Amino acid sequence: MRAHGKLLLSIHPGVNTVTGKAGKAIKAGTQAGAIAITPDGRTAYVSCEGSNPPVVVPIRTATNTAGKAINAGPFPGSIAITPNCKNAYVVNEFSSTVVPIRTTTDIALK
Repeated sequence: MRAHGKLLLSIHPGVNTVTGKAGKAIKAGTQAGAIAITPDGRTAYVSCEGSNPPVVVPIRTATNTAGKAINAGPFPGSIAITPNCKNAYVVNEFSSTVVPIRTTTDIALK
């Protein structure tokens, strides 16, 4: 991919940054929104507000496979991951809450 003559990099695990071609789509849920990738690059977390119930889906980047959906509150939006990869924090947009997820187990800590 190129934009204005410069190389465009993507964080999408299914995009080959050498050829610029997208790989096979990964089914993660309905209305996928925010994505955050662990600093070690092993897992991407995707918020899916339109799923019933709304969830966060972990995706293993080595295999591009979605893991078990995580119930992280009513309106999962932005996601931040700690530098040590131990926790992800999910902002619930309309309830003014933040739900931590333990990344080693993919369980929400409520």
